[in-house]
Amino acid sequence: MGEISIKYWSPHGRQEETKFQSGHSKIDLVMRAAQRVDLSNLSKCNNLLKLDLSHNMLEELDLSPISGCTSIQEINLQSNHLTKLNLWALKECIELRDLDVTENRLHGLDLTPIFLETRVRMDSSVVVSADNILRYVFTKDDLTKQFQLFRPDGASWTVPPVVMWSMYNEMTKRFDWSEMYERIKSVIERMSSTQWYGAQRGLLHSLGISEIAGYDGDPRKLLELTESGMSFEEARQAVFDRAVQLLEMQLNVDGPTLFLDLERMKETSASKLIPLIVEQRKHELENSTILVKGSTVFLRPLWLTHYGYKILLATGMGLTTDLEGLVSLRKSFDELDLELATQKVTVAKDTYEGKASRGMQRHVFDLIRGDYD
Repeated sequence: MGEISIKYWSPHGRQEETKFQSGHSKIDLVMRAAQRVDLSNLSKCNNLLKLDLSHNMLEELDLSPISGCTSIQEINLQSNHLTKLNLWALKECIELRDLDVTENRLHGLDLTPIFLETRVRMDSSVVVSADNILRYVFTKDDLTKQFQLFRPDGASWTVPPVVMWSMYNEMTKRFDWSEMYERIKSVIERMSSTQWYGAQRGLLHSLGISEIAGYDGDPRKLLELTESGMSFEEARQAVFDRAVQLLEMQLNVDGPTLFLDLERMKETSASKLIPLIVEQRKHELENSTILVKGSTVFLRPLWLTHYGYKILLATGMGLTTDLEGLVSLRKSFDELDLELATQKVTVAKDTYEGKASRGMQRHVFDLIRGDYD
């Protein structure tokens, strides 16, 4: 176990340093009146679990030296003078669970690289941003728990932050495709399969091709035709072409058809899918049976069909309705010359067993409940 030193400077320019053992799990530089600190030697701290730089006067901070500290669990930067902070150095720190940046002067904070695992405490004045691929991953309740806001008096706000969702098709002046690809890849690699459906919707919306954002599978496959040397437009077309291939395979096994915009697809290479989609939309409704228990009608299967989604959204119904609502639904389907199948049961689980993945089901049901930011 070797010894390392961490240098820091006071507001008057005086240099100080503190020595630690490189094998220590905690580095503590609390209340040192440090305006600047050099963390470069932390790259040698493979066992680092906690870094505490709170209650100093730091105006800037380079976190890149701890990019390799993949076991780190907690970073405390509370009560400093930071006006900006780049968190992308932490993208490989998959064990990071807590970050405290309260009582700073941060104007904005891009949470994309730590969005999925890290609880963040921050001032309510901070403008929060994240890549749009993450937009449908957390509900508003999830955001409230994950990102805790604090007022100037230190009181917590039990509300979700307002997130500025960054669209990839608007980031082309700042990043080329290779940089965007790395951002997208780093996020997807940390997702669970139940988050995939929301991720593909957020990704394809962000690329400006939302008309085909109905792929129900691994979003990494959408990137398979792209190359790092491509321009953004070339990469977007490659993603589009791959999405069309994946959707065709999905439709050929009677997969879901939600969120596919036929009008916008007409003028694109995706137009070849339209006959398949039209046919499958009839089949998915024919294969959906609505359970009726007493006076309660369970609508989950209907929400996962194109026609059902459109009609239920227009009528303002939720996941269940009563017998009067069922009569109204039948009339709506009759007007479209579609038949609504029902089955009376004595025992009904409000669940759905069908072609849609669990991730797609969760996304749709969260969406109709208005649970997203």
